[in-house]
Amino acid sequence: MASNGANLGVCFYNDRLYYAINDPSDGHQMQRIGALSFNFDIHHTVTEKDSQNYENLKSAFKELHKDFKIKSSRILTDPLHECWTILPKLVYDNPDEREDHIGVLMQGVVRENIEPTWHSLSNADYRLLCLRRRSIMEGYTSLTKDIPLTECVSDFELGDKWETIDKKGGSYLLIGCFNNCISVTSYLLGKLRATTYITYDDIYDLPYLWLQRSRHLNWMRGIHEYIYVYGYQSYSTIEALQGFWDESSQLHEITKLEDIGVTADEETYGFELSAAFPAIVIAMDH
Repeated sequence: MASNGANLGVCFYNDRLYYAINDPSDGHQMQRIGALSFNFDIHHTVTEKDSQNYENLKSAFKELHKDFKIKSSRILTDPLHECWTILPKLVYDNPDEREDHIGVLMQGVVRENIEPTWHSLSNADYRLLCLRRRSIMEGYTSLTKDIPLTECVSDFELGDKWETIDKKGGSYLLIGCFNNCISVTSYLLGKLRATTYITYDDIYDLPYLWLQRSRHLNWMRGIHEYIYVYGYQSYSTIEALQGFWDESSQLHEITKLEDIGVTADEETYGFELSAAFPAIVIAMDH
C-alpha cells in the first residue's frame, strides 16, 4: 500500500467527491486519483453536520486515511461559503480599521464566528481579505478528525500552489467552475493580482453577468497569456464565455494529467480530470 506521510487533496461538486493522494517520494507523482458518488449535495451536507449524510461523508474520509496512511489533508471550500474583498494595505495595518471593515462585511454575524485570512497581492499596496464563518469551516475540518493536519483552501489560492508545479511565471486567468458559481482569478508574474466569483441561476446568464462584473473590474478585461478552465461544467462555461476573453490568450480546458504537470499509474479515468484538478493541485506537497 502507500508509503507513510501522504497528502490528501479533496474537492466537491454537487454529489461527487474528487480526491488525489500524492507520492511523498516524488513531487510530481500521484499515488491515486479517484471520485466517490453520493446521493446528496455534499456542500449542503457540510453545513448540516448533524445529519446521517454527514456521517456517511466522514466514513469515506476514514477509509481513505486507513488505506493510504494520510498525514495531512487539504479541502477546497465553496466560494459561496466565503466573502472575498480587496482592501488597501493601510486598512490591514490599522487594527481598528481592520475590525471596522470586517464588521461591515459580515454584518449580523458575531465576531467569534468570523474567521478572517489576509493574502498578499502582486500590488503591495493592497491585501485580499477572505472571510469565513467558523461554524461552516468546522463542517469541513470535522470530516478529517483522524488526519493530524487539515487545511481549508479557497479557490483563488490554487494559482499559488500550481505555480510551484507549473512555474510559468507569466500572466494567467484561472476560471473555476462550480454549480451555479464560477470563480475568476488573475495572476501576474506568478503572483495573485485579483479575484472574484460570479453566481448565476442559469449558465446562459453568464455572458451578461460577466459583462456586468468586468465593467467595474478592469483586470477581468486585461491581457492574459493563458486562460485555464477547470471544475464542474467547464466545457459549458467555455462555450458561454469564450467570446469575452482575450483572443490572444492560450485557452486550456484542463482535461489531462499532462495539462497539470503530474503523473499517475492510472492511464484512464471514469470521470473528467477537469473536476479533479483542484484536488490534484492541493495534494501536492509543496
